[in-house]
This record gives sequence, structure tokens and C-alpha cells, in this order.
Amino acid sequence: MIDGLIPTVIVGGYLGAGKTTLINAFLRDPKGVRATVLVNDFGAINIDAELIRNNNGDTIALTNGCACCSIGDSLLEAAQAVTSIAAPPDLILIEASGISHPTRMAAMLMGVSALAPAICLTVVNGQRWSENLRDKYIGRLYSAQIEAADALCLNRFDPASLLDFEETFGHSQCVTSIGSISFKRGAAGKSGIKQETMLGTTGGYRSTTLFLSPPTPLESLVNWLKRMPDGVERIKGSLLVETSEGKLIAKQIDYTQGLFELTPVKQEDAINLGMLIVITRNCLGVTIGKPE
Repeated sequence: MIDGLIPTVIVGGYLGAGKTTLINAFLRDPKGVRATVLVNDFGAINIDAELIRNNNGDTIALTNGCACCSIGDSLLEAAQAVTSIAAPPDLILIEASGISHPTRMAAMLMGVSALAPAICLTVVNGQRWSENLRDKYIGRLYSAQIEAADALCLNRFDPASLLDFEETFGHSQCVTSIGSISFKRGAAGKSGIKQETMLGTTGGYRSTTLFLSPPTPLESLVNWLKRMPDGVERIKGSLLVETSEGKLIAKQIDYTQGLFELTPVKQEDAINLGMLIVITRNCLGVTIGKPE
């Protein structure tokens, strides 16, 4: 801790950058650090079942001394509640919405007296950074998330794209894990900036929750994902799918701007099985339907 204040890291980055993967990796091996992770919803984190000690409403206690808490309606209130307990955490991690400005969140957290000035760590997806930067709808937000970061975590980069990225943004200090953060400048943010809404309809985006009755035919799911129209930025969640041989398998869905992966998971590890979070751009009037 710095002068008795709790270190705080806001993990930001555009939709599908790899924020949840980074936080999950830390939770699996926090190296003795008692951290509390503030998240919008537990389903997005997909915590391994063997790490969960108990689940009590809006808090999940982990066996390694860490915990995950739902932000609910107010990040500020959630942070104040976490810092007010008898044994506050050694570290607070906050997973920012992919369409938010983490520096605004950092500014708002300056109102929590127990917290050190928040550090903004932006995760960047090397497969999409160039396209996102040029996109007329999201380019300005995307660039701001990178430019305002105190540190970067570069994900899915090949040597050529990494060189292009460094020439574009001039960042030389990057990280590959939360436990080895190196900072390129002091904590960002100014006081007095309000937090933007993190779910629902905001900033030209819409967050929709789909509930699908199990099982979903695997072939139908794949075809549905392949036919996603422009404007569907992100889909994540887990479903029970049925293969052509009649086998039932739980799959974690990770869709980002036309690219997707279906990863097998244990059913007991899949929190909110059958629920998908779909983020689309309002301005394009996207209609997605459901897999049939």
C-alpha cells in the first residue's frame, strides 16, 4: 500500500481486447495478494468453479483470499463498500466496460479516501487494433483508451503488427500480466468528471441479454455467429450445445467483430449457462435474432 492507501488498477480496453482473460489469469495465481475485483456481472468473468469458496448475492469469495463483487448501479458505492470492511483487500481491480473511458472512472474514484490514485491498464487486441483505429464510429474512443493509459497489455500481436503499433502510438512500456505492471507516466484523471453508464444503452451502443433454452444445436450456433451483421461488436457467454452426434457440451462463446471462438468448459464452471451478452452499435439499427 502507498501511505496506507489501497492500490487500484482499472483494466480497460475495447470490446474483446482480453480484459477478462487477463483478470482470470491473475485470480488463478495472485501470488498471495488479497485482491477484490469489481465487475459488471459475474457471468463475464467465468471464474473457475474450484476457486469459488462461496457465492453470497453480489459477492463471490475465492479460496485464495480474493473476491469478486458486482458493481451494481454505482462504481463509487461499490468501491466505498469494499474499502470499508474490517479487512480491506491489498489490491482492487476494476474491469471497465469496453466502451468506457477508464480515466473518467479513475477520476471518480478519487472520491474514495482509502484508495490510491487509480492506474489505467489498457488491453489491446493485436488482431483488430488497426481496423478499430480507422473505424469512423469507434476510432476516437479506441485511440483515447490507448493514449490515456498508464500501462498497456498487448494481446495477440505478431512482430509486424507490434512494430506498426509502436510507430503509431510510441508506447514502449507494456505489460503481459497484472503482477508486472510498468508505468509510462503518473496516474491519469482529473476530479469532477462523472462516470458514464456502463450497461444498457450508452454512447451509441446497446447491451442486450439473450436467454437461450438448452441445448442449442452446435451447427446452428456456428452459422448464426458467421452471419452476424456489421455493428455487432461483442458477444460473450456460455451455452449448452448439442453436436451432430447428439453429445451435449458446454461452450464458452467469445465473439469480437466477426471473429469468434467456442471453447469447451465444464458445466459447473459456466456461470449463467444459457445467457449471452450482445453489444451492438445503436446507430446501425442492428437486428441479430437467435440461433435456430
